[in-house]
Amino acid sequence: MLKFPSNEIQVWIWRVLVLLLPVTSLPILVRLIGSDTVAAPSGVLLLFSVLLWLIPYVLKRSTFPSQSIPLLVFAFVALLSSALSIFYIIPPYKDVNPLTNQISALLTLAIGLSFFLVTVNWLSNPQKLSDTFRWVNLGGAIMLAWCIFQAIFWFANNRYPFWMGQVQDIFSVGPLYRQRVTGFALEPSWLAHQLNMLYLPFWLAASYQRFSVYKFRIVKLTIENLLLVCGLVMMFLTFSRVGLVAFVLMIGYFLLRMSVRLIQWGQGKLLSRFKTASPQRNRHRMITILLTAVLILIYLTGVFLGAYVLSRFDPRMKDLFTFKIEKQNTLLKFAERLTFAARIVYWQAGWDVYNDYPWFGVGLGNSGFFFPEKITSFGWKLIEVRQLIYHESSLPNPKSLWVRVLAETGTIGFACFIAWLVVLWNTSRLLEHHPFPSTKVAAYMGKFVMIGLLLEGFSIDSFALPYLWISLGILVAPCNYESNDLDDGINN
Repeated sequence: MLKFPSNEIQVWIWRVLVLLLPVTSLPILVRLIGSDTVAAPSGVLLLFSVLLWLIPYVLKRSTFPSQSIPLLVFAFVALLSSALSIFYIIPPYKDVNPLTNQISALLTLAIGLSFFLVTVNWLSNPQKLSDTFRWVNLGGAIMLAWCIFQAIFWFANNRYPFWMGQVQDIFSVGPLYRQRVTGFALEPSWLAHQLNMLYLPFWLAASYQRFSVYKFRIVKLTIENLLLVCGLVMMFLTFSRVGLVAFVLMIGYFLLRMSVRLIQWGQGKLLSRFKTASPQRNRHRMITILLTAVLILIYLTGVFLGAYVLSRFDPRMKDLFTFKIEKQNTLLKFAERLTFAARIVYWQAGWDVYNDYPWFGVGLGNSGFFFPEKITSFGWKLIEVRQLIYHESSLPNPKSLWVRVLAETGTIGFACFIAWLVVLWNTSRLLEHHPFPSTKVAAYMGKFVMIGLLLEGFSIDSFALPYLWISLGILVAPCNYESNDLDDGINN
């Protein structure tokens, strides 16, 4: 690995960057930058890492990890799509400048790429990876502790003490929410995104692999086990619908793998205990079907109970079990009762933009200019949509990473982005058999993140949020171990 006199400085820059990931909108940076989307202190530390370390590192090595090639091609397609948009007639929208908006959108993609490349190249050995996991734990523990304070004071008194509001104002421009924990994030859904794209996947993978970066145990429970349980509770208390369903999907994959082990164990136990006249193959098949049916019933019951509890606690979900067949727009009206219809309207508008420009899209950041002409008649009935179009100065967007990639980079860009995720999935499968325990955890962590992204992608609308990029960078980083000195880096 390339040596620099300031290597120790970069070590602490990286550690503090990871520690401050829960803080998404530091007020002093919001005032300085003028945006609460990328005004996170980790972004400032990322800039130092890029200028002081990543650029010299890449110039010396002149290579990128092979797993990043589809992502770099996607970035090129996004740039090309933006360049091609000068030949399109972009509808005017209030005082928003298309060129300025495009530059801002490309900048958010550059931020995401930088988080990924810094993570991949900095974690050059298992020692650095384990050290990073320690700082993820520390930042996550502080975040969860603040969430616990929020939950205790709200559910005990239905209000927050004055001092809590003052502390929150130091770390976020967002307020403390009624009945919903928000951590240090701008809003509860951002906290759910943090948990789903970084913290819970790591704690879940570590628990699955019985791995911990600490030797300390509490009645055979690791710190990661305890953080996982606490994180699950806080995830529920965010009441983020997409976030909760995304985590259920991750848990579903986890349970699927555990179920295979459980069925195999149950087969051995039952086959040895019950002797019948039927052939061995028939008994084996019957026991497999029986155990599978029992597990499916248990899981479906758990999902139903979880949905029922959510409908009792979250006023937006009170009509979850009152689906009605309407003469028209049945799904949209059901979504409206769940206060979710506006999000679907934005998705539909983005999809219509993609239909008009299917190959390269309309350029990064440009889809919102077409929304006033693409919003359906049902959408104009929604207060949230009318408020955004008539009273807000900001440009609307598809409110979905998947729809945005389609609308703004077209089929070509979407294919490149999906190809990148497929490459990473295959990488995670290979790394499951890596000799280093921390690398196996990184492999499963990456899988959980990508599974969660399937649904989280219908909620996030910015490339600048760092959690996805850092988690997938952690997944790819061990692929460089063989070309680095494994004794180099930070000692445990």
